[in-house]
Amino acid sequence: RPWFLRMNPFHCLPTLHDYHYVIWESRAIMQYLCNKYCTEETQHFYPKDPEERGTVDRLLFFDMGTLTHAMKEYFRPRVFEGLPPDAEKENLLKQSLDFIDNLLDTVGGPYLCGEKLTIADLAILASLTELDAMDYTYKCYGEVTRWSNRLREQLPYFKECNEKGIEMTRARMKQVEEDTRKQAERERKASIVKK
Repeated sequence: RPWFLRMNPFHCLPTLHDYHYVIWESRAIMQYLCNKYCTEETQHFYPKDPEERGTVDRLLFFDMGTLTHAMKEYFRPRVFEGLPPDAEKENLLKQSLDFIDNLLDTVGGPYLCGEKLTIADLAILASLTELDAMDYTYKCYGEVTRWSNRLREQLPYFKECNEKGIEMTRARMKQVEEDTRKQAERERKASIVKK
């Protein structure tokens, strides 16, 4: 709608309008909210210490540039054409999950950055919900599975924020696959008539 395009010319979600300030991109929104509103009690979400913050930032960039990219490349045929995922691209996704699994095994705490929950945990957990929506199992990554399950139970808002979106994506994928099947059937019948 025009009012939204005026607010965000990239017309993407999520977009945050905080009084006079508008920001989009989920990770940037989390960083902004922490920078502006974190208290001493909640600063662990995005620590002020440069090295601790650097660790969080590194994982946010990994999430955006590697994990999410790998998922998009792998699932692109399914999302846009109703075809099976691109098997040749699955290796990058597996490498990304393996990295998280190894990190969790060596970090020495229950969270990606150690003893405290950070926005890196929230970002990567949100990305994993996309795998859930695509019915892609990652149970063979034991540390990732335990961490993910623990956060899903620990975060009181997880179900409210994610379950509807997961189900919407599943329904969308079924519709794309059904549309592809119907189109292939129409093309098959048309080719029979031409013969």
